[in-house]
Amino acid sequence: MDGQRVEQAIILAGGFGTRLRTILPDLPKPLAPVHGVPFIHYVLRWLEQNGVARIIACTGHLAEKMEAGFRSYGGRLQMTFQREDSPLGTGGAIYRALHEAGAGSAFALNGDTYFPADLHHFQAEARRLGGPFAVALRRLPDVSRYGAVDVDSGRILAMNEKGRQGPGLVNAGLYLLPGDLWRRFPMPDVFSWETDFLQPRAALLGPAGIALDAPFLDIGTPESYRETDTVLPPFSGSR
Repeated sequence: MDGQRVEQAIILAGGFGTRLRTILPDLPKPLAPVHGVPFIHYVLRWLEQNGVARIIACTGHLAEKMEAGFRSYGGRLQMTFQREDSPLGTGGAIYRALHEAGAGSAFALNGDTYFPADLHHFQAEARRLGGPFAVALRRLPDVSRYGAVDVDSGRILAMNEKGRQGPGLVNAGLYLLPGDLWRRFPMPDVFSWETDFLQPRAALLGPAGIALDAPFLDIGTPESYRETDTVLPPFSGSR
């Protein structure tokens, strides 16, 4: 990692939101209302407050609504949209956005999760560990709902499938990626970031695995979405 502060972020916002369609049939997940504003506004505010100046939003399903929801955020972020004519998968979307991001590094994250970690600390730890890229982790008392991540001396050794029980580290869905990742590790145009890239290559690449302390919200199910009003405070603007 270079010493420059990372000021751009890739946001994956092109999914179909199948599990939320029963309560939000015509609205993409990141636009689900929380205290009267789209959920994605909380994500954008966190990014802006952590020094991000530009976002590249990967859109697909209901793209026009999604992009309008992003633009309705009142902050000072520069926004670029990468609209998919056909689904590229999470990996294909990230690689395409890295082309747009250029030579510098970029954060990458999901538009339907909120993990307001300290991005300055994340970047500093990634630089200290000198990994080709970095994966944010969170510590849980029970990893059975997720795939546990094995880490040794700050390096990820394996990203496992679900099944293990007990305390451990899991992937938080937040990454710090070099801009030339797509060139160094070529992949097909359409692929899954986790199952096609991260899991089979973790031992070979040894990315930095950094445990961060922050609350985590995933609005992917009706049950988890209904919890957002009690977890997130009323929205008070971009600053």
